[in-house]
Amino acid sequence: MKINRLFLSISIRSKIIILSIACSLLPLVLIASLTFVYLSKVIENKMSDTTSNLLSSINWNIQTFVNDVEAISKLMLSSRDVQTFLSYDKHNFKEIYDLQNATRSLIVNISNNKSYIRYVYVGSEQRELIVTNQWDRFSYDNIYQAVSRSKWYEQVSSRGGRGLWLNSDEVRLVKDKPNLLLYGKQFNNLDTLEPIGMLIISIDRRVFDEMFKNISNAEKGDLMILEQNKIIYSNSHNNDLKKIPQKDLNQIYDLPEQGNRIESIGGERYVITFETNPVTRWKVVSMIPYSSINSEIILIRNVTLSLTLVAFLLAAYGAYLISKRITKQLTLLTSVARKAAKRDEIEGILFEEEDEIGKIGNQFLRTFRTNTELSDKLIEAKLKEKEAELHALQSQINPHFLYNTLNSIYLMAERISAKNISKMVMSLSNIFKLSLNNGDYITTVGNEIEQVKNYLEIQNIRYKGKFEVIIDLEPGIEQLRMLKLLIQPLVENAIFHGIELKEDKGTIVIRGRREGATLIFEVEDDGVGFDPVDMQPRGYALRNIQERIQLHYGQDRGIGIDSIPGAGTKVTLEIGIMD
Repeated sequence: MKINRLFLSISIRSKIIILSIACSLLPLVLIASLTFVYLSKVIENKMSDTTSNLLSSINWNIQTFVNDVEAISKLMLSSRDVQTFLSYDKHNFKEIYDLQNATRSLIVNISNNKSYIRYVYVGSEQRELIVTNQWDRFSYDNIYQAVSRSKWYEQVSSRGGRGLWLNSDEVRLVKDKPNLLLYGKQFNNLDTLEPIGMLIISIDRRVFDEMFKNISNAEKGDLMILEQNKIIYSNSHNNDLKKIPQKDLNQIYDLPEQGNRIESIGGERYVITFETNPVTRWKVVSMIPYSSINSEIILIRNVTLSLTLVAFLLAAYGAYLISKRITKQLTLLTSVARKAAKRDEIEGILFEEEDEIGKIGNQFLRTFRTNTELSDKLIEAKLKEKEAELHALQSQINPHFLYNTLNSIYLMAERISAKNISKMVMSLSNIFKLSLNNGDYITTVGNEIEQVKNYLEIQNIRYKGKFEVIIDLEPGIEQLRMLKLLIQPLVENAIFHGIELKEDKGTIVIRGRREGATLIFEVEDDGVGFDPVDMQPRGYALRNIQERIQLHYGQDRGIGIDSIPGAGTKVTLEIGIMD
């Protein structure tokens, strides 16, 4: 409600500007918001699709590589030379040597065609053979015994001839070469299916660099391959990413088969897209810093906000020009109305009659000028009329003549000892003298009370001492200035409408005091009283006093009446103190 009143109180020009801006701003904000949300969604979908396609390609390469290793293991498993080498239980040294050479030749042929193979190991409790493409130093003299004591050996044995991938940290056969990936498989006799030994193929993890060198992550993210909850490959050059806490690796590996998430890793937010290889159960993970995606969104946001701001400023400027054009003549009309209210001269103003406002404005000017001329003529006529009346009154009653005449009557009454007549004439002369007050309508409290005393003296002679008068003034207020002839009409009402109608004698009490910036007078009588609802005929005199007081002292001043039928009346008069 307050906002509505505030809107209604502002100028029409401001209303037009506000409405124009609101009508343009709301669609701009809506369009900008929808555009920003739409483009942000497009970027996210683009990133998701691109990364998903990338992971699918990587997974395909991994599957091809895994199938290749599986094919090598099957080739070696199906070799009679390898089968015989592992299961031969005789002590024919030459036969064993020939079988070993045949097995070595097979491994060498395979290794020469597969650059990613670091070494190949085949062995059993009777004998073992390892062929390496590097000058590696091995950690054990009897590899089979070392491997057979590892937890990994139990896992391989439990798979019944199926291959198993593992991290070289668990079975480190080569010294100072931790960056290897191992594939292990139990060899079974092709005839009896009894276990006869095991196969270990060591893969240099740099094979993934070759595998992924032609695959680029368009979003400049990092790729990882997780086996269980360990990193078996990472192309990251970010040292912080290489130091991912184990709990975060566990969290990533525990994600579903495939999908994407936004997670905090190592204190930084990443968009993580992942896909799990169905054979190896390796989880291929793409980690793109959220800031790299967010930078494009921020760019779109800034461009959108800039365009919205430019559109808003253009709309605001257009609204300003339109409102200025519309309200120009309204503003001029308002100015003319203010001048007319102050009765100032309106010269040199002319409205353009291109629209209704201009026509109304010119008509208003014509009407105002006509009314001004008529008002001036009317005031001039009234002044002349009052002037004539005053001249006539002055010619009929000359104050000095009347005052001198009253003095003459007083002297004549003294000569014949008519005391009451002389006293009344003297009081009347004083009343007239005080009323004239040298032509000033402002008198003092002392003069006003003195005039009331003379008036009461005349009335007491007339009514033969029917009432007593008590005057109680606060000391020091006699010299204060006040509007004349305010108290005497109240005393007159007390006599004529209170005491005169009473059978026995009465009392009139006049009090005066000062309260701050206010003078308070009370005229109280113990006459017959009246019902305040019926104030005629005295109401007319009281209204005249009220109008005079409010004219000179303000609307918060005036008179108050408190009367009880049969008990009396008290009239309270409140006026200001004049300087």
